[in-house]
Amino acid sequence: METKMSLQDKIKTVSLTKTDRKIADYILDHQDTIGLETVTQLALNIGVSDTSIIRLLRTLGYAGYADFKRKMASQMVRQYRETRENMTPGEKYLRTSDVLTKDDVVSEVMNKALENIKNTFASTDPQLLQAVADCIMRCRRKYIIGFRGASSCSNYMARKMVLLLPNVIGCDRAESAAIEQIVDITPNDCILLYTFPRYSKINFVIMEMAKSKGAKVILITDRITTPLAAKADFVLRASVEGAGITVSYVVPMCLSEAILLLISKNMKKVDKKRLEFLDKFISEHELY
Repeated sequence: METKMSLQDKIKTVSLTKTDRKIADYILDHQDTIGLETVTQLALNIGVSDTSIIRLLRTLGYAGYADFKRKMASQMVRQYRETRENMTPGEKYLRTSDVLTKDDVVSEVMNKALENIKNTFASTDPQLLQAVADCIMRCRRKYIIGFRGASSCSNYMARKMVLLLPNVIGCDRAESAAIEQIVDITPNDCILLYTFPRYSKINFVIMEMAKSKGAKVILITDRITTPLAAKADFVLRASVEGAGITVSYVVPMCLSEAILLLISKNMKKVDKKRLEFLDKFISEHELY
């Protein structure tokens, strides 16, 4: 029986060389067109040999490049049929983006953000998002972690989640204090870790500590081929390519918002009472 494991999951489960990661990253970034390319074109675009591509595809369970190309082409057709009647505003904008001049910085930033959104959500499994939300709700303590630029994501998530659930702990300082914060983590807890290039060593330490205690690890990162992804229980891929030297955190914020909405839809009565109690005092004293 043919496995229904997604391409992302297949890649996550195998050991990758440096060349393999380069191929895998390209394939994941071009899933909407990869089914139209020959193996020779693909090899030239990536800068690797045909043999390296075929070897990786066979490791992932495909009979060869023809088998892979056929399945990717079928996926393209299926996705097109599912979305053509419900084109999002972002997709409509991208289709008319060629009328904008590249000298327009605002347009360039918007184009890049919309490309990131399109690339990410085209390959994001709604069931995975639901599983992440369920995991967070089941866990006793939730450690929301992100350092440096990624702290913008973790701070947003922690400040919003604390309104919905108890025992939410934000951690955004890349120093020993972060280690001290999670030292008492248990199998009943989870960490939600945001990490993007360049991956600080403290992320590896925190993940190692969490896994050694049996806690669940939810990772939001830019590529599932990162060394951290192999050790996470859940991996959400978020494109963060920015215009120029910038890193765009639009997509991680969108994923965070989606998780929060799923949590809010499934809140228990006790959690809703807690929110009402909290909102009462915030509103009365105008502590917005």
